[in-house]
Amino acid sequence: MKTQSNASGKLRQRITIERLTKTKGTNGATKRTYMPFKTIWASANGLYGKEYWQAKEYGGEDTVQFVFRYASCKDLSKELDRIVFRDVVYNIISIDNINFQNTFWKVKATASIPQSGV
Repeated sequence: MKTQSNASGKLRQRITIERLTKTKGTNGATKRTYMPFKTIWASANGLYGKEYWQAKEYGGEDTVQFVFRYASCKDLSKELDRIVFRDVVYNIISIDNINFQNTFWKVKATASIPQSGV
């Protein structure tokens, strides 16, 4: 079993959590956009084995598992947040507070597919 210090030593990747916010445009209309919320250290791993094949069933081959400190974003939300890693946007599909210890988050997220013609 990994110790906390061992797990935290593997947080070598920078990710940015973006949060969905409402802003008012120049014409007064409300606009919903993602804005950078926090940039933090994380580990990032592609899925493999059983998890990969389960993700492939729903088209989530580009799913990455991120692990980062709970304290770095206590209010993480699947509905409001997304992750940017190496200039790729990842939509959060699951959030796990590992062993309910409020120490680390384990987040699975799938790469966003850009819409053609936009």
